[in-house]
Amino acid sequence: MDPRGPAIIDFVEAAYDLQPEPSDWLAALMRTGAPILDFGLGTFALTLVRPPKPGPVVIEHAQLELAPAGLAERLARLQGELDMRLLWPISRPGVPKTLSEVTRDHAPGAFQHIMRHFDFAEDGLGVSACGPGGRGIYLIVPLPKTRSLTPRARERWQMLAAHLGAGYRLRHAALSASETSGTDLPHGAEAVIDPSSFRVTDARGPAKSRGGLDALREAALVVDRARGRMRSTEPEKALELWRALVRGRWSTIDWFDSDGRRYVLGVPNAFGVSDLRGLTEREFQVVAYAASGQINKMIGYHLGISKGRVSSLLGSAMRKLGVNNRAHLVRLFRGLDCGVEPSD
Repeated sequence: MDPRGPAIIDFVEAAYDLQPEPSDWLAALMRTGAPILDFGLGTFALTLVRPPKPGPVVIEHAQLELAPAGLAERLARLQGELDMRLLWPISRPGVPKTLSEVTRDHAPGAFQHIMRHFDFAEDGLGVSACGPGGRGIYLIVPLPKTRSLTPRARERWQMLAAHLGAGYRLRHAALSASETSGTDLPHGAEAVIDPSSFRVTDARGPAKSRGGLDALREAALVVDRARGRMRSTEPEKALELWRALVRGRWSTIDWFDSDGRRYVLGVPNAFGVSDLRGLTEREFQVVAYAASGQINKMIGYHLGISKGRVSSLLGSAMRKLGVNNRAHLVRLFRGLDCGVEPSD
């Protein structure tokens, strides 16, 4: 991915755009992201359902608008021949890897079998934006040469995956907001922010707390900065500043009133949890991301909290669950069958 130019922030903005119809959103997102996703061989994306433990992955939809000609037929043949359980380790969230790297680590022998169907490329980059519950998007970027990612490149792709996953989750939440939301604000928002003054003009529920108001106001300021000149002059810094959530609860999105005036909405967008197992919601979130292979820095990026706060929450979760280190916590959490996955 070329870190220069505004395409990185263009892609993040498109992830949170609720204007396209559901069937058009992913195609529009891929078109916007083409400058960073296409290495000369096209790009495509799959919407997946991954079981919480190793098992067959279900491909719900393939977005092939920017894919090489004939890819639909190649994918159909691959699905007919491949044991879909092999896609479970390949498409797992966490640290992005090239196909040659992930098959070497988790599915030896699968690389040659898969690449036989994609002989126009030498390798492929897989970026998983599947949430802790297993549903989400898997981006595939065909590569002209076999390669390994640098640590900095992995981190950039992880950040983009965090926004892609949050955007995917947001669209699903927005579709049902009118039925399930406890507010009368657009898209089930809990806060409305005027970007001309960064004043919160309306707030509901948790957003009314002093901490919530301050966090949403600060997030709106930071995102505005990332979307300004910085998107062109310092795109990597802009991406680092724009976190996927605010305090583990809200996404910030644009909304225009009937007069065309822009506002920023704070919309609840945390992943659903049905059984906290005695943990607080925030503790559960950090453990779920840790169990999917995320390091503390990236857990903080996903949730919009500090790295130190992540460490503190992991520590309190360990005490509550009676374990004394991260590895034991992950193994225990996997055994609880909470819809999360073990780390590498």
